Amino acid sequence: MATKTKYKVMGGCVTCMTCLYQCPVQAITLIEDVSAVIDESKCLGCGRCFNACQPGAIQPYEVEE
Repeated sequence: MATKTKYKVMGGCVTCMTCLYQCPVQAITLIEDVSAVIDESKCLGCGRCFNACQPGAIQPYEVEE
């Protein structure tokens, strides 16, 4: 089986919304004043959110395809 990289928001999100603007498929939503959340079913695994996240709150993980 092949694996694919996906991303999830861990601790440290400062709700700056930078990741929201970077996601090409609108897979990220914001829980007001709490954290961003990435919908795994929509995530392409492109890494744009990960690269844009200054606090390092977004981390990669592998999923089986």
